[in-house]
Amino acid sequence: MPHHPISKSRVTGIILAGGKSRRFGSDKSLFEFNGKKLIEYSIATLQPLCGQILLSTNEPEKYAFTGLSAVPDLFPGCGPVAGIHACLEQSKTEHHLVIGCDLPWLNTRLFEFILQKSTDYQVVMPMHKGFKETMASYYHQTCFPDLAKALTEKRYKIFDAIALLKTYYPEIDQEEFYSEKLFTNINFREDIEEG
Repeated sequence: MPHHPISKSRVTGIILAGGKSRRFGSDKSLFEFNGKKLIEYSIATLQPLCGQILLSTNEPEKYAFTGLSAVPDLFPGCGPVAGIHACLEQSKTEHHLVIGCDLPWLNTRLFEFILQKSTDYQVVMPMHKGFKETMASYYHQTCFPDLAKALTEKRYKIFDAIALLKTYYPEIDQEEFYSEKLFTNINFREDIEEG
């Protein structure tokens, strides 16, 4: 694996496991896909790059088996922005890689690429075919006040919350690690069966 410029000890991973799985019918992060729980794919993807991984969830007992530190929202019920905000508040590092819990085809090379692009930016979100991927991204610790302000002002959408931050959207369609399936998330049980 190519060398990444920011040492592991300076990077915290954030897994967003707090989403309501209405369409899926049960907690999809704990659903098994090819012999592994979906959340275990997220852990395995971030582990090579992160000295610590925080788990954004309001149900820590469900994830005790992971051994990760569970972080409850300070603004419960306000979506991913609240999860990222709470984890930044708990983090001891300046660099953060954020991943969703239902994206089993994401790979470490993508996050290495995002980390490499983070110099001089507060947020990095990969873009492909014009679509910005919020569930595979980078946040610098300096984002914390803006996210707190957004939550206080009830701006719960990610793009509203990061509007004033220095953000970079690198195109990844031509990168060697890219594939059509990379960002496919699992929202329905049929997605598992088709995998």
